[in-house]
Amino acid sequence: MPAKGFLFPVFNDRCTDIHSILYYTKNPEQLQEGFIDSMFGCTYPLTAKNQKETFNTIISSTLGDDCDYETVKNIHDTLNGLMEEAKDSPDPLILSRPDVKRLMEASGVPDEKLTHFEDTFDAEDEPDTPLVVSNIISARSFSIRTPDVSISVSPERTDLIETRVIDGRKCLVIAIEDGVEVNGVQVQVQGETAE
Repeated sequence: MPAKGFLFPVFNDRCTDIHSILYYTKNPEQLQEGFIDSMFGCTYPLTAKNQKETFNTIISSTLGDDCDYETVKNIHDTLNGLMEEAKDSPDPLILSRPDVKRLMEASGVPDEKLTHFEDTFDAEDEPDTPLVVSNIISARSFSIRTPDVSISVSPERTDLIETRVIDGRKCLVIAIEDGVEVNGVQVQVQGETAE
């Protein structure tokens, strides 16, 4: 298998496209920017990992101290809705700067936080690089991590998890609807009776 390669001209809709070049790299995290600059004379896209990091930084910096579980969950749910709407499209769903701002508005980010959005977006290395939605979120899982615990939930069931303060402690509360397994063993939950 090749480590690097490119195709010119590109074929789109069974036709030659002399205005595009297809670039291949075995490891997408090693784009070799110098090669792209000298060979193609164009800007290179952010890697999937960098797109995710950029998006997460924009969200964290824009929300600041108001970056809470509910707001991030709403953003994730809105993105999943957008992906569901575009699932039949042959083109990947891409977010530009205005799209990210609309996403945040639709997810309930307060207007006073959106005033910081432009500054946050401009602070990124490649502020006008579009973000591919499939690179910034997972359509298959919604994950929550603390230093000691990791939880993965189906994106359709994020409603099962909420944050609460119980006896003065911050808690993640998970609603249980069906049976519970611990290391593959079916267990009874306290308050549940065996049949």
